[in-house]
Amino acid sequence: MAKTIKFNLMLDGKPVRTIEELQENFCIDDILEFYQKGLLQKWLKVRGFDKYLKNVEAIAEKESAIIELIKIFELEKSEKEIKEAVYSLEFWEERKTELEKWNKKDVKVKEIIADYHNGYGALKAKILENKEDMPFMKSAAKEIFNKYYEIFKIDQWYFFNSFEDDVPLVIYAVLMNKKLRNLFLEDEEIAKILRKKFTLKTKSEQKNLFSSFQTSEEKDINELQKKSGIFIYKGATGRSWKNLEVEKTKVMVLSIPQGAFVRSANKPKEEFSATDVNGNFLILDGLLYKSKNAQFPIVYMEV
Repeated sequence: MAKTIKFNLMLDGKPVRTIEELQENFCIDDILEFYQKGLLQKWLKVRGFDKYLKNVEAIAEKESAIIELIKIFELEKSEKEIKEAVYSLEFWEERKTELEKWNKKDVKVKEIIADYHNGYGALKAKILENKEDMPFMKSAAKEIFNKYYEIFKIDQWYFFNSFEDDVPLVIYAVLMNKKLRNLFLEDEEIAKILRKKFTLKTKSEQKNLFSSFQTSEEKDINELQKKSGIFIYKGATGRSWKNLEVEKTKVMVLSIPQGAFVRSANKPKEEFSATDVNGNFLILDGLLYKSKNAQFPIVYMEV
């Protein structure tokens, strides 16, 4: 009887002989490519991993293969890690498909496509370089909408994940753009993080926001708040409305305390509560504020 010829899988640049080694060196791009080419199935067969082979072969076309593979090989991955993996694959598959489509066109068109992706990458690099410059962030968000909206729709999770800690101001700039903000707020995972980290209800949240700017001095934090266009007002107004910003000044309200209300300067019948405001990043024309709470502040940004 002929002896079965065994071979190793190369995952993340390392030879893999066992399921344990596969788990230790699991690389999403590599494992998905081997699965799609049938090499993973052949490796499982010649190595005698019949239980795993049966489960891999049972993956339905309609299912997300990478999620099923993570489950089959019993990898401990969080929902966030899995979502990042899926988004990464979708992004690069979309880009590959797009480029393959245009490869059939002339060289000039291929150059345009390459320039498009390179331009988006260069803009993201500039965002990192200018992380304390809020006017630049607003300009960058406008540039993304005007030139790179389609690629941003695919890249939005990685964009958010890349900048939420290091460049929080660009997250606010995206939220100020009416077209871009919906992509963030309609993504359940992103919206959850925004509610937790970006409403700035407490002093510690405010300090954490500016931790990436490498400062811990309160006066410096206050200066950065002002420079970033973040305004904080603490005080009770009773039953009266306090005019914080005039109608021509557009603002985005990050948070208000329970029992407080806000409205636009030119809409006397409008009234938004903490439930309406916190986590929704409302944009108003001017700002009127009413609160009986003097302990916790209203936090807002000038758009």
